[in-house]
Formats: sequence, C-alpha cells, structure tokens
Amino acid sequence: MFIYITYDTDGFITAYQNTETDGYTKVFVLDSWITQFAQHSDKFRYDTDKKVVLNPGNLPDLSLDELNTKYSGVLEASQQAVQSATALAQQQTVSATSIDQLQTGINQLQKSITELALSQSAKGTK
Repeated sequence: MFIYITYDTDGFITAYQNTETDGYTKVFVLDSWITQFAQHSDKFRYDTDKKVVLNPGNLPDLSLDELNTKYSGVLEASQQAVQSATALAQQQTVSATSIDQLQTGINQLQKSITELALSQSAKGTK
C-alpha cells in the first residue's frame, strides 16, 4: 500500500496520510505491516538511502479490538470525570447562592438592629 510520510533527521516517521501532499514522501508499506504501522508509526523509520520504510521488528502485539477496548475504557473514565466535575460545579453554584442569601439575611438583620438601636436611642433621649 502506498502512503505519504514525513520523517525527522533520524528517519523516524513523524506523520503520514493517504493523499499526496507537498512535503510528504511517497512510500510503500507492506500490507502485513499496516496494523502495526497505524498503531506505532513513530517507531518505523524511512531509510533515505534505500528509499524504504523499515519495520523495527519489536513492536508489541496489540489488536484493534484491544485498542478499541482500551479506548472505550478511557472514554468511559473521561465521561465519569466530566459528570463528577459538572456535579461539583453545580454544588458549588448552589453553595454560592446559599452564601449570598445568608449574607443578604445578615445585612438585613444588621440594618434592623441598627434601626432598632437608633429608635431606642432616640426614645431614651426624649
């Protein structure tokens, strides 16, 4: 299968795509390497002298099903984290509203006490 790659100064592949683009080099990747290449493209090298992609030969065996299962687990954990963060934010909003209401009540109480003290003081001076 032909793909287009970019690579660093050591020949390690830094990006790849299926369509021809400026700055990308057209290379052939064996069909039997496609799964490994898709999972570990940064471990493959491009030999600029021989103009071939080199398989490192020591890649871990990980099927697409295993990768999908791991991805699903990460996605589920992320969703739980978002739900927890949302619940916490809602709780903090309720707490902030309660604090604001309490502060308003305290201010009204202080105003009433001040008015009562002033009225009592005015009665006492007459």
